[in-house]
Amino acid sequence: MNAYTGCDDMSEIKQQPRPESPTLFRTEQLGFHYPDGTQALLGIDLAIATGERIALVGPNGSGKTTLVRQLCGLNAPTEGTLYYRGKPLSGAHLNAVRLQIGLLFQDPDDQLFGHTLVDDVAFGPCNQGLASPTARELALQTLQRVGLAHLAYKPPHQLSVGQQKRAALAGLLAMNPEVLILDEPTANLDPRQEELFLELLRDFSGTLVCISHDLIFLYELCRRAVVLEKGRIHHDYSMATLVSQREALREHGLDFSFRFSSVPPPATPTSPQSAAAAAAATAAEKPGPEPSPTPLITLRDYHFRYPDGTHALRGIDLSLAEGGRVAVVGENGAGKSTLISCLLGLNQGEGSYHFAGRQVSRQNRGELWRQMGVVFQECADQLFCPTVFEEVAFGLEQAGVPRPKREERVAQALQQVCLDGFEQRVPLHLSGGERKRLALACALVLAPRMLILDEPSAGLDPRGEELLLEILRGAECTLLLVSQDMYVVGELTTRTLVMHQGTLVEDLSTAAFLAEERLAAVNGLAYSYRQRSSDAIRDLQHVHEHRHKHRHLHEHPHRHGELAHSHLHEHEHDHDHRFLHAHEEGEQRHGHTARLLHDHEHPDHEREPHDHGHTTEREP
Repeated sequence: MNAYTGCDDMSEIKQQPRPESPTLFRTEQLGFHYPDGTQALLGIDLAIATGERIALVGPNGSGKTTLVRQLCGLNAPTEGTLYYRGKPLSGAHLNAVRLQIGLLFQDPDDQLFGHTLVDDVAFGPCNQGLASPTARELALQTLQRVGLAHLAYKPPHQLSVGQQKRAALAGLLAMNPEVLILDEPTANLDPRQEELFLELLRDFSGTLVCISHDLIFLYELCRRAVVLEKGRIHHDYSMATLVSQREALREHGLDFSFRFSSVPPPATPTSPQSAAAAAAATAAEKPGPEPSPTPLITLRDYHFRYPDGTHALRGIDLSLAEGGRVAVVGENGAGKSTLISCLLGLNQGEGSYHFAGRQVSRQNRGELWRQMGVVFQECADQLFCPTVFEEVAFGLEQAGVPRPKREERVAQALQQVCLDGFEQRVPLHLSGGERKRLALACALVLAPRMLILDEPSAGLDPRGEELLLEILRGAECTLLLVSQDMYVVGELTTRTLVMHQGTLVEDLSTAAFLAEERLAAVNGLAYSYRQRSSDAIRDLQHVHEHRHKHRHLHEHPHRHGELAHSHLHEHEHDHDHRFLHAHEEGEQRHGHTARLLHDHEHPDHEREPHDHGHTTEREP
């Protein structure tokens, strides 16, 4: 049942603003098409009330980002009208309210441009008219709120993606906007930073619009969910109603329930110092796997410093066997991406680095690129050709593979990643999930000995995640995975390396890592809100799946002048039944015992005619 309209109809639903709050945004038949003719939005009728917290959800390519770019005035509609506070959002009105609407991009590089963090965060308040000293003081206070005061004078490009994301959020919060729009805010964040984001956004008093595929995060933050598909609004639910309906989630490629089994138990947070001590103690008790006699990669006492003196890697000792499947985990800023760049030869550190038994140096590191494939966090950064075919064929062409053979291998790679038929598409016009698979095809077509993946599941809808996992399970090469996504780590790897502040503090089997609660603080795995939300969502889905039709006869009195009489009226509607139940250990069967409760009151229900019985136990 739709919580806003009281309707079970699964057709498109037009949402009206809550009567107690004035309308902030309103769209009438809003549409948008790109210059190449691609229709991104069509017939959008949407009302957003002041103070609402709305989730925009839907599969990759459904139009979510395009819609929020309309809401903040970055793009003008090509059809229909967008109103903000009752006036069309254009011209002088748009210029007047532009600084009241904040947009956090999925990629923080798109909005960080200052020499230091404090410069970036002070930029917005300065544009609002604050004097420079006042703006900088406000910027420092806001950086303190997001936990980055100690990095206030660092260049943004030297921070981890998670730190950049917090810095970009600080730049918006410093402006005290009326509206905050977020595009995939949790992508690439460790769980500790997710919780920090959640607390900051809970404290935000304005209107909130959030795009995300992370419905567990959205469940904690938003009360309304608007589902987009192929540029149209398909449904407008309460958040609780959306997550309770697995069938509707599956229909839109949003069923994330497969992840529930990966949510670890909550761990007690500790300080970084005690966390590091715990990890060191654990490492002493549980030595990592023995290195292969002929490892593919060996690092010994490996260090790396950035030009500003930041010590990003400290004394790394590591052996990776050929054919292994290894995860690298750690909090944002632990050094994971730096380690990848050094393994690829993009950065040159100090110490010993051997690949396939040969010392890697500045002179021969180019040879690594013929044997290593990589998919970066922001895979758009590695796509530059005009067509998908040319993108996948580029590496083969550089390697001198003849054209007939190139065409054959490109076709095989595109089929492997489910992009056959996309040969003439423009790479940067693809959805996020399609671009991720294209970057993967560019790597796999070269048959690398090693494949490196940096946050491969970030920004993917659940259907895209499952497809990517299926592809990677079949990849026949050494796999090195950097991820904050413990479900993906558990599905794809057998060995896990834990990094903390540039050091390798743990090396153990993935199964042991996922069961090791003492590592939670080191890796930022304080999953308390995810555990709480997952339990609540499971309960909602359980209630919804046990709904049943219920028929009632009700007596309704009528009066015509002095004449009074009554009629029996029959009606039928759904009931959610809530059960207290237990699953016996080792048993697939389960009973619902002790109590059955309807989701609303029915006085004298037992004495009314109805078409079902009441028992103290049911079996599915």
